[in-house]
Formats: sequence, structure tokens, C-alpha cells
Amino acid sequence: MKCLLLLSGENPKLAVGEAAAVLGLKKFTHERRILAFDLKGIMPEDFSRLAYSVSAFSVLFHSSRRDFTSRFRGYKWNNVYSGSFSVRIKDFSRNPLNLSEKELASIIWRKLKNPAVNLENPSTPVVIIATDKGIYCCIIMAELKHDFESRLPKNRPGFSPVSLHPKLARAVVNLTGIRKGIILDPFCGTGGLLIEAGLMGFKPIGFDIDDAMLDKSIANLNQAGIGNFVLVNQDATTIKSRYDFIAADLPYGINSRLSAELNELYSRFLARLRKILGKRAVIVFPDFVDFRKLARNSDLKLVSVYSCYIHKGLTKKIAVLE
Repeated sequence: MKCLLLLSGENPKLAVGEAAAVLGLKKFTHERRILAFDLKGIMPEDFSRLAYSVSAFSVLFHSSRRDFTSRFRGYKWNNVYSGSFSVRIKDFSRNPLNLSEKELASIIWRKLKNPAVNLENPSTPVVIIATDKGIYCCIIMAELKHDFESRLPKNRPGFSPVSLHPKLARAVVNLTGIRKGIILDPFCGTGGLLIEAGLMGFKPIGFDIDDAMLDKSIANLNQAGIGNFVLVNQDATTIKSRYDFIAADLPYGINSRLSAELNELYSRFLARLRKILGKRAVIVFPDFVDFRKLARNSDLKLVSVYSCYIHKGLTKKIAVLE
């Protein structure tokens, strides 16, 4: 079965990378906010992890613009209809569609044995998605909603102004490709990455050299209902155990741009990361650091890089390393 994801519009490249990592996609097509792929081997609950996707759809058929209406009329709607239906159009093409939701709904109505329309909560939500390469006729599989606002750093008992937004934190965890088990944050701070990992069912382990940060992390994890976490006062540059999956937002300060100490810290950590990494790490750097050179000097493979604008003075660089 062919499947589509509707990606959020704010960072399409990150959305594609996150979806590919979580769903294990090797082959897919990407056009603007639409990602198309084969659903084989993908579990429905995997979609719920995605931070930068909006909806998931199963594809009933794909058509050219010229043939769409005849394909739509000829489709056996009784085979997919259950209880009630609605029709919505999402147009991502450069040339607007000359289609009406009402007219398409009328076509389905006339084909059904016991038709019923429900615009608020249909059991058969039909969505027409138009791109420049054709038109997809779909059924909504899942609406991907997260309560990121309640988990904003300002709403946590252990506050830190530099903590990642929960949406970005979730994407960072997802980019590791973890499916189960343990994930380590060696610079855990107040626990933003650990919270998202724990909410997705993984066992989060956090290291930090600041006991005050660890106390804040405990409070935040408890507030989020995460019960299986481990926190340790540990220098990230001296870790000895191996971990398959590692995610970290590296520390930086207002006056750190010219700091030789900061570069030294990053270099020492990446050298250690090379020794302890089992499968994949996702490391978030401030944009003023030459992370490519640091990764190269540490003999780490830079798989992909994503940029995320934070504010006028800072863009984060998200590096996927193996």
C-alpha cells in the first residue's frame, strides 16, 4: 500500500529526515510538503512519534489531472466506505485545481448503498491531495497531534532558557533511528531530550557535571511522568560504556563564540564519542562552530546535517553522525 505524509511547513528538510529515520525509509518521493512511500513493514504507531509531520494517509489511487475525475467516478467506494464520509481537497500544486469538494462528495454519495456525510468526525475521511506531478486520492490514517505547548521549557519546574523546544527535541531523538531500548544524552541539562525519549517509550539516560541541572532534570522528568530514567553526574568526555544511540544539544554560552575552551570541549567529546558510539548519534551544535571540521578530526562519519533557526542571533546545526 502506498502512503503519504503531509509534512509541516516550517522545516521540510528536517521533516523528511525525521520521517525517513523513524519509518526506516529507503525509497520515497518528496514534493514540497508531500512524502510518498510504500507502507510495507511500517507500524501505525510509528507515525505518532513524528514531530514535523501533520497527517498520514493511505492512497486509494494516483492519477493525472486529466484522468482524475473519471478515476474518481469509477472507484468502488463501497469497498472503503464505513458509516460516514467527508471529502477535503489539499492543493499543493502550482496551478490551482478546478475541483469542488461538494461535487466530489456528490459522486461518492451516488455510489454508496447507505451514504451519510459527517464533516466533523467522519469514519471515512477522503482527502484529495494535488501536486504538480498528479493527484492522490487518499483516506486519512492518522492526524499527528502533540501537546508541545504544555512541555515548553517555561512550563517546567526546572527551567532553563536554552533548552530546546520540545518539537525540535523530539525530532533530534527521532533522527537517531532508535526503535527500542536505551538512548543517552551526555549533556542532559534540564532533560528536554530525555523527556521526549521517555514519552516515546525509550529508556533515557542523562549525564551532566552540574548537580543543579540534574536536580532540575529530575523535577522535569517527574512532571512529565517519565519513570524509567537514569541520571548520573558524569563528565561527557570521560564516558567509558558504549551506547548504540546518543543525542545531545551541546552546551554553549553568550560569550562562547571566541572561546578556545568551548572548541576544546567539543573536540574532546567527539573524540570520546567515536569510541563509545554503537550505531548513531545526533549532535546539535551552535552555528558559529565548525562542526564539520570537528567531526572530521574525530574520524566520525557525517551522515546528514539539518539547520534550525532559533532566533536572530543563533541557528542550530543538527549533525547526524556514525
